Amino acid sequence: MNNKTFFIVIVILVAVSVIGMISYLSTRFDITSKIKVADFPMTIGEWQATDIPLADRDYEILETKNLIMRDYKNTKGDSVYLYIVYSENNRKVTHPPELCLSGGGLTIVDKSSIQLTNNIRGVKLLMEKGDARELVVYWFRAGSLNTDSYVKQQLKVVFDLLRGKRTSCALIRLSTDIKENGEEALGLIKEFCAQIEPLLAHYVP
Repeated sequence: MNNKTFFIVIVILVAVSVIGMISYLSTRFDITSKIKVADFPMTIGEWQATDIPLADRDYEILETKNLIMRDYKNTKGDSVYLYIVYSENNRKVTHPPELCLSGGGLTIVDKSSIQLTNNIRGVKLLMEKGDARELVVYWFRAGSLNTDSYVKQQLKVVFDLLRGKRTSCALIRLSTDIKENGEEALGLIKEFCAQIEPLLAHYVP
């Protein structure tokens, strides 16, 4: 057996061992979710929410019903749409949302990283559908970690699991229609993000 073949065999064995250990450790935890994101406040400062119904197909794709989609309006009538999907035991629920968004007929015309608050960095998407434009930002959460990187979130969950620590994961997405310019829409999302950030530790731990 040459060195290259030996290295490949070692990598495969390590990968199999890690997967097996993760599966074993997962069974040590009660997988019943005690956190219900539906408890997230409907009123946040001047923002008042209305729930947006989701189809059964949406729940089937995400493999969880522990999620919300809401339209939060401020006193001026501006809307920010909040979407949170959360799981204490299924890392797959927080996949990047670009595919789902594009599947709804929207086209991604720009994608970049954006600092939303001092502690939250997200992904910014400029979406278009006909003459309508929409600004979308999202980030991933693993325990107390907020990150714009899906890989970093997944590694955090796996690393904690290997240490015998259970870490939940979530995807948080905000969006708003662009009425005049993108900067105004981004300011609205940043304002709303600052409002919900203190709530995340309690409702999306």
